[in-house]
Amino acid sequence: MIYTECFILCGIVLKISLKPVQPSQRYVIDNLFRYYVYEMSGFLKLSPNSDGQYSFNPAILDPYWEESKNFHIPYFIYAEQDIAGFALVRRYPQQSELWDMGQFFVLRKYASQGIGHKAFKQVCIEHPGYWQIRVLKENHKALCFWKSAVQQFSGGVFTHTQELDIDLEMHFLRFEFKT
Repeated sequence: MIYTECFILCGIVLKISLKPVQPSQRYVIDNLFRYYVYEMSGFLKLSPNSDGQYSFNPAILDPYWEESKNFHIPYFIYAEQDIAGFALVRRYPQQSELWDMGQFFVLRKYASQGIGHKAFKQVCIEHPGYWQIRVLKENHKALCFWKSAVQQFSGGVFTHTQELDIDLEMHFLRFEFKT
């Protein structure tokens, strides 16, 4: 299924679409994930490998293609016909009734244009219910984005806590999205 919303940006109508990633397209997510890792490298103190690439263990993405589609759902974010990023949605392993944004990434070219907000709204419409967003403690820009988006889509009713998520101190934003 494809979810589309149009909005006006600088006088131009821009179509934002959320499209499920097919198993044959996994390599595209793997490629984009390197950019995501690069974006996170400053917060996680990661360095490029000897080939100059920001690598990751691709097995962390396996659940999006191996498990039931009800628990791990990968989406591409499109701006018009171009891939603008991805949203990796899952049921939180420690609390399966809770939707969790595993990873959410918008390419720099499309940042700060409202595309992330529109894409996240489409994700919430597709997956109504209880949500949590986890943000690295040091990632202030992402925290501002998520607080703004959650404020908008929750009607201002959400909680914000700082907790340990396995081995990382993170911000947790929790809310309910009703259709």
